Amino acid sequence: MTIGGWDVAAVLLKAITYAATLAAAGGIFFLSYCRGLLLEGERQRIRRLIGRLALAAGLVSCVRIALLSASMSGDFSGMFDASMVSLLLSGGEGRATGLRLVGLLLVIVAVVTGRGLVLASIGAVVAAVSFAAVGHTHAVASSALPELMLSVHLLCIAFWLGALRPLLLIAGEAGVARTAAIAARFGTAALWVVGLLVIAGAIVLVVLLDGVAQLWTSRYGRLVSIKLGLVVALLSLAAFNKLRLTPRLRTGDSSAILMFRHSIEAEMLLAGSILVITAAFTTITGPGLEE
Repeated sequence: MTIGGWDVAAVLLKAITYAATLAAAGGIFFLSYCRGLLLEGERQRIRRLIGRLALAAGLVSCVRIALLSASMSGDFSGMFDASMVSLLLSGGEGRATGLRLVGLLLVIVAVVTGRGLVLASIGAVVAAVSFAAVGHTHAVASSALPELMLSVHLLCIAFWLGALRPLLLIAGEAGVARTAAIAARFGTAALWVVGLLVIAGAIVLVVLLDGVAQLWTSRYGRLVSIKLGLVVALLSLAAFNKLRLTPRLRTGDSSAILMFRHSIEAEMLLAGSILVITAAFTTITGPGLEE
């Protein structure tokens, strides 16, 4: 299989769409469970961040449709081919993009007005699970279970990804005590989220793959294996934060603040890499495809 410039562009745009959408949705979740621990100025900054992410996600989602149209036609002019764009919008990509835009619009309205956390949460859920409206799970004969599990998996990723930038902000400005309290609340919730993330992801893989051997005998499986390795690294780093750094913060150890910030930055780098790999195996290949 030859990978061309259009494929690379499609992967990068999809990764950006993943990152912006899931981070915006997860930011809403972060505001929901940490609201009482945040100062008003911090809440406002996080809301502005969420608004920018949601706007970027909406714009990139629209650009992706035009790019896919050009990729299908094999020419740049295809971006402006109304019939090709219409064809895409009538299928799974159109359905997923429409859901995402509706969810993101609800999020933007809520954060701009500064009210309606319930409305924002609904929008965040809709935007995050929109990626499950299209993809490899729809090729499965009985797709209800894998689609549901993929939706759960996406919500768990959003929870995690959306907390990273706010945690970095808090660790840079809040005192040790509040940083420890917020990190501890995130860590407690993350225990349940990690369990759901792993279970849901495993079920989706079992449904999509014909056997464990595909993890090293197919292009799709090898990319999935790389993702799994990065996820293990990310979870190991998160465990270090919860088991070593958060207890130090709770005892008032200010020297742990810098380590906590570096750890969050490393998590962001790993998360970005995971999203790029995910965009690659959901765009340029698929389960059961020949090399």
